[in-house]
Amino acid sequence: MLDQGSIKVVAGDLGMFEEMREELIKFQPDVIIHLAWQGIPDYSQAVSRFNLNLSIEFLDFILDNTNCDKIISSGSCWEYGKKQGTCIETDLVNINTYFTWAKHSLNQYLLVKCAEKDIILNWFRFFYVYGPGQRQGSLIPTLIKSIGASETPQINTPMNKNDFVYVEDIARLFTKAVEVNLPSGIYNLGSGYATSVYDICRIVEQQLLGNEAISNQVLNNGQQDEMVNFWAGMEKTERSLNMSCDTILEEGIIKHIQSMQSENIA
Repeated sequence: MLDQGSIKVVAGDLGMFEEMREELIKFQPDVIIHLAWQGIPDYSQAVSRFNLNLSIEFLDFILDNTNCDKIISSGSCWEYGKKQGTCIETDLVNINTYFTWAKHSLNQYLLVKCAEKDIILNWFRFFYVYGPGQRQGSLIPTLIKSIGASETPQINTPMNKNDFVYVEDIARLFTKAVEVNLPSGIYNLGSGYATSVYDICRIVEQQLLGNEAISNQVLNNGQQDEMVNFWAGMEKTERSLNMSCDTILEEGIIKHIQSMQSENIA
C-alpha cells in the first residue's frame, strides 16, 4: 500500500488544461485512470460532446508526451442499451443517447490511439455505483434523506431493477487493475445481480426507522410493472482479476447511511 508521503497530487481542471501540461510532463505517469466527466446528470448533446472533446485532448497529450503504458477508463452499462437480462462484454452496443455515444466514441478513439502507441486500454463499464461521496441527487442518497425525514419519496417505477455495486469494491478492482498485467479489453464492473428500487427502499427504511411503512407506500404510489431488470455478467472480470464485487448490499447501504450522517446530510 502507498503511504501518504509517497503520494503526489497534481490538481487541475480539464477545462483549463494548459495549466497542467508542464506538471504532467514532469510527473510522467505510468498509468492513467480516467474517470472525469462533468455535468452529470446532464446527458445532453452539448455536455456529452464537451466531455468527449476534453477527454480526447487530455488523453492525446498523455499518450504523446509521457511514458504512460496503460489507460484505465470508465465506460457505462448504458452502452449496452439493455433493459432486461445479463450484460456481457461481447454483446453488441446499442447507442441511443448522446451520453452513451460520447462514451463509446471515446472508447473507439482510444482503441485506435492505444494500438498505435502499443498501450494497454482497460475499458471498465460501470453499473450503478453507490456509496460515500455519491452525488446527492442519486437514488440511494435521495432515499436516505427522504426516509430519514419520515417523508415518502416519489418513485415512479419502484419495481425496476438495477445492478448496484459498492464504491469500495470498484476501488479495489481499479487498484488490482493498476498492479497486474490486465489485457486490453472491455470489463464489466457490477455486483452481478439486480435489485429493485423497492427493495433498496426497504433496506434503507429498516436501517433508519425499523419498519417498511414508507416503502410500502412507495410501492403503492408507483407503477407496478417491472420495466427494467439488467445486471453485469462478471465472469470475465472476476476471472481476469481474481476478484469480485462482493460487498453485501445491506452492508454497503449501512456504510453509506453512516457516511451521510457523519457529514450531517442525512
